Amino acid sequence: MAREGAPLIVIQRQLGHSNLGITSIYLQGIDNTEIIETVHARRAPMIR
Repeated sequence: MAREGAPLIVIQRQLGHSNLGITSIYLQGIDNTEIIETVHARRAPMIR
């Protein structure tokens, strides 16, 4: 989810963590540059 650009709070809720710090520990292995490149490579959302 982080690689797809999901907000950290959304990831926290999906994992069921009560503390955002716990979620951030899980994401430490992901390179910030990789996340940024992935978000920029995504197409803009389409509104119908």
